[in-house]
Amino acid sequence: MVSSKMLGNQTSRGEIMKSKEMYETAREYLIENIGNQVSAGDVYYDNSTKTWSVKIISKTPHGILIVGEMHLDDEKTIVYLTPGERMLKILRSKLKEERVLIDVPANALALIKETVPDVTVYG
Repeated sequence: MVSSKMLGNQTSRGEIMKSKEMYETAREYLIENIGNQVSAGDVYYDNSTKTWSVKIISKTPHGILIVGEMHLDDEKTIVYLTPGERMLKILRSKLKEERVLIDVPANALALIKETVPDVTVYG
């Protein structure tokens, strides 16, 4: 998915259109070459490398997991792609982790962070 929020507040309409093109290019490549178990995720422009980065995601029973990344230049040429074997290892590793989701009021997040070791709080 591509949004102006992901690309920053100063994003021009042209940059949003370009990011949508990169998203579609990545999505099509992944479906044709990797399979339908992965798809394109967030897109952002990396100014230091002058490439577009697209997260590679996999939908699982545990939710959507990031398993890799694709980098494209402005001509939509892939300049980096996480190797398929590496994506598989990342996916297997993440699926082995035992994680739970809890629904708590936002004001309780600070207390959870203080009392639970190795917790990651989203929100």
